[in-house]
Amino acid sequence: MVSRLPKQRRGMLRHTSKPYDLQEPEGDPPAGYPYKDGPLPDAQIREPLFSELLHVLHSNLDGRSDALVSGDTFIYFRDENDARRALAPDCFVAFAPDIAQYRNRYGYSVGEVGKAPDFVLEVASPSTRSADLGYKRDGYHWIGVGEYWLYDPEGGELYGQALAWERLVDGEYVWMPVNEEEDGTVWAFSPALGLSICVEGARIRLYDPETGEYWRSLFESEAARLEAESRAAAAESEAQRLRELVQRLKDTPPASA
Repeated sequence: MVSRLPKQRRGMLRHTSKPYDLQEPEGDPPAGYPYKDGPLPDAQIREPLFSELLHVLHSNLDGRSDALVSGDTFIYFRDENDARRALAPDCFVAFAPDIAQYRNRYGYSVGEVGKAPDFVLEVASPSTRSADLGYKRDGYHWIGVGEYWLYDPEGGELYGQALAWERLVDGEYVWMPVNEEEDGTVWAFSPALGLSICVEGARIRLYDPETGEYWRSLFESEAARLEAESRAAAAESEAQRLRELVQRLKDTPPASA
């Protein structure tokens, strides 16, 4: 079991600056939709790290009416002073009956949906570390995100460990244990997703303990299907060749003595 991150101060949302500039632009996008994000100078480096995870989640959950997956998009909420706030996690998942109807929105409104996402994951970077452990964490705590996960692709340089997570228990975030295998794989089970979050080198994967398999993206599933079809075609071709060989041997008269 790896060491846990130290607990951060809670309830700091009122003492931090606004997560994002929420001036209202005219026209399209609609009023309240941010046109300016926070500084993300290393987003291009981090994007492949969470886009693969998002693709796997979309591939496996988008067919369900009770699941909504998104990432690098805004979650809207109001703070204790009823001021509008927004946070943009790298990845989030929400479950609720018929929640799929909220997919085609400009952002995820906690007030409109009636609940916070169940799962949020942030990917560490030098420019976002303080936000991930500061005002973003406080914001997720404020709206009631059930699980808050932190993934450090640098192996722990920024968060102190490659994978860390907190779970909302009786209204407070509690740091949860993370497992480390002999081969270096770091993982922990997410009750919200019903999956194990696994960090293998610089890759994060989702493992289903019920099936004993990793979740695949559509690309991976299609590649596996094509490979299986190719193997089946090769096997059939070889079988046909053997059948023809046997038939030729049957049709060939025996040599005379």
